[in-house]
Amino acid sequence: MKSFLALAALSFSLSAQAALDLDALREAVRNRSLAQLSTLASNAAGDPLEMYPRYHLLSAQLATVPPDDEIRAFLARYDGTPLADKLRGEWIATLGKRGLWDQVLAEYPKLDSPAVDAECYAAQAGLARGRNAGAMQVKRLWAIGRAQPDACGPVFDWLFANGQLGTDDVWVRIRDALSRNNTDFARQIAARVGNPPELQNRSLAQAAANPVKALLGYGNAERRATREAALYALSRLARTNPDAAAAWLENRAAGWPAEDRRYGWLQVAEVAAKSRHPQANAWFANGFPALTASGRAWSIRAALRARDINAVLARVEAMPDDEANEPAWRYWKAQALKARQRDAEAEALLAGVASNDDFYGLLALSELKTPVAAPSSLPYRPTEQEIAAMRERPGLTRALALLNGGWRTEGVREWNWGLRGASEPELVAAAMLAQREGYYDRSIYAAERAKTFSDLSLRYPLPFRADIEREARSNGLDPAWVYGLIRQESRFVTEARSSVGAGGLMQLMPATAKWVAAKMGDRNFDPKAVHHAESNLQLGTFYLRYILDRLESHPVLATAGYNAGPGRARGWQEDGSLDAAIYIESIPFDETRDYVKKVLANAQVYRYAFPKAPTMQERLTPIPPRGGVVDAP
Repeated sequence: MKSFLALAALSFSLSAQAALDLDALREAVRNRSLAQLSTLASNAAGDPLEMYPRYHLLSAQLATVPPDDEIRAFLARYDGTPLADKLRGEWIATLGKRGLWDQVLAEYPKLDSPAVDAECYAAQAGLARGRNAGAMQVKRLWAIGRAQPDACGPVFDWLFANGQLGTDDVWVRIRDALSRNNTDFARQIAARVGNPPELQNRSLAQAAANPVKALLGYGNAERRATREAALYALSRLARTNPDAAAAWLENRAAGWPAEDRRYGWLQVAEVAAKSRHPQANAWFANGFPALTASGRAWSIRAALRARDINAVLARVEAMPDDEANEPAWRYWKAQALKARQRDAEAEALLAGVASNDDFYGLLALSELKTPVAAPSSLPYRPTEQEIAAMRERPGLTRALALLNGGWRTEGVREWNWGLRGASEPELVAAAMLAQREGYYDRSIYAAERAKTFSDLSLRYPLPFRADIEREARSNGLDPAWVYGLIRQESRFVTEARSSVGAGGLMQLMPATAKWVAAKMGDRNFDPKAVHHAESNLQLGTFYLRYILDRLESHPVLATAGYNAGPGRARGWQEDGSLDAAIYIESIPFDETRDYVKKVLANAQVYRYAFPKAPTMQERLTPIPPRGGVVDAP
């Protein structure tokens, strides 16, 4: 059976008149219309995006009658492009399902970014040909507490059959799955250890719904399944009653193996730390040293909240080197050393942290009283010829065409792919090209990779300046802070839309935008307005001011509240005052913690354009005690 691509008799000759209708392509892809895709592919010869209809035509046929020869022709013609890599990965999965192991082994090394299923098919192919190196690489995937593609199952079976994985590895994966509350997956894995009743649906459901009742039945410390089920129930109980979970561990787990008791304390302590329980720091001591990266991080955060400098220092020093060298923990180690009057050691650590351009790097710079470099002091400015050369770079040509046609995901992928291996001067030229085209997110992407070659005006641009300054000042807000927030929220992409539906420059949720519009007197709000820059800025700055007024007029609280909701931001306060950096570091949501750090770091850098803006230290005044009323959505 001939494929539609063959029937189209496509010519590979270039045609300057060819043009691809991206709207028609989108419709054809949505409808999976092979005939329409074939026509578009024929008509697109010579277009910079000619590969796109061809890719979708071939990809649509993989599940039925894969046109292998035409796939090979596509891969040869478009080798080194993201679509060729994508199609090769899909083809390898198809070849693997068909058991065509020699072809899998021939194609897999050519993949630039192999997906897990392709890796597992390649491992299967290797085993079929008497080679186990690929299977040994796949072994690392076993320890992840979530399901892997079906292609990995035969590889795992081989690893078990050949003694590379054993019962202990099964229990490690069950524990990890339960720590993620992935009970369905834990139950599936339990088949490898005899399907113990404690790990079946009914038992785990009871442990989740009524952990107190479930724990009453977990008295047998000899069975590993009983202990794992009890640990799961304890983690669920700790979410509502950490004191009861700690009491159960104290009174009922005496006969457990020491490592299981320690893990139990760490589970309870981490949950308690995230809810700011006063005993979290002491409970971490019962489980010290922590067994997981998350546990180690939260043990330090709990010690910071408890003002236990000795524990901060001991826990950072007990970390593996790769974790201890992270800027956050080097910064907090420096603070602990300062508290012990070991100033020389602290200054040396801060100087190292200050070499980073993240939150802690800028905080260290501020403590060391070292200013952020102004744009004019940085070295490189590309010529017009260099910028024009980047425009002609095929990947960037495709990226701009896709972005202009509303294919943002594909355009971003082409842009990023097209800059692989680019020199720092080329990256700066690409950044300037993207900025001129109005794609500030791609400009920032390129400029950040150019490091010191790019000036701050590329990494921290000032689009919509008149509108942002006007709306910020009309609401009594610092423009540098507003810029810092927008840079983190949307990278200045007006049509940006998050996975949960937030939209526009300041990423407003539809309900929030409607609520704010009503507060501003607009009862006929059009939801599409969030993607109009001027309307989005009006709504977003009004809302930021509203939150700021209800959160002690503190920019740290308001930044956290803008991301996670003002009620949560207030809930993370204490009854007394709290160091602002400790408040930020101990925010329980990873996303919000990272967000607040990046917004404040951005705002500090934007002082290059707004020198009268508050400094980092001025923004990080102590967080006041909890109080007041929050009524924002």
